[in-house]
Amino acid sequence: MKTTRLALPSFLLLLLLATPAAALEVIVGLPYGTSRIGHTAVRVEGPDGPVVYDYGRYGKVWGPLRMQGEGVMRVWRGEAAVARYLAKQQSYRDSIGYVITTTPAEEKAIYDWYEKQLEDVRWTKEYPQHTRYRLAQDYDGVLRQCTSISLMGLKAIWPKDKIEAMLPLRFNKGQGFNPKVHDYYFATQKKAGVHEVVVPLDLIDAFEWSMTQPDTPVSKRIEYPRR
Repeated sequence: MKTTRLALPSFLLLLLLATPAAALEVIVGLPYGTSRIGHTAVRVEGPDGPVVYDYGRYGKVWGPLRMQGEGVMRVWRGEAAVARYLAKQQSYRDSIGYVITTTPAEEKAIYDWYEKQLEDVRWTKEYPQHTRYRLAQDYDGVLRQCTSISLMGLKAIWPKDKIEAMLPLRFNKGQGFNPKVHDYYFATQKKAGVHEVVVPLDLIDAFEWSMTQPDTPVSKRIEYPRR
């Protein structure tokens, strides 16, 4: 019996080929000038396009080491806004994006996790390309800062051992801190019972190592050079 093979319409085939795999991108900004620490944000694909969640001390700061402050999430929605975020970063520093492979269900759960954080806020401010949300919890330079928030969506859905296999604890070194902040960082982690990789330069080293390992979820490295 002759078997009839049905071909997909060309437009549908092209659509399937163009559809990206589910993933998120952790974007690590390198130190520049007198800033020795760096910065981390995360890009997630939402139902209406890409979104960058960019958390930091974008408001008042306090404390003897200025390690606390208003926890502000800048949210950049859509292709144009994400391009604007990257362009602003590239205007003064190099950045590296690490693409983490996820399932579509995981990607949606991560997006939903970040959107949930925006429901309980003290204020919002609209800007031409992004919105700023003053989250209910304050910024903390050790326990709740740019890198930790950029990883929290992933940590909310992946087991701890999977996270630590990708970001081994031996990379938790506190690179870029001066001696006083370095001591404060590890003393605070110890007091809180926390041991994790949440400093930009440490994160880069961990991701670079992870990309050399078999079955790594880190699928791609994207460079965003300073322009």
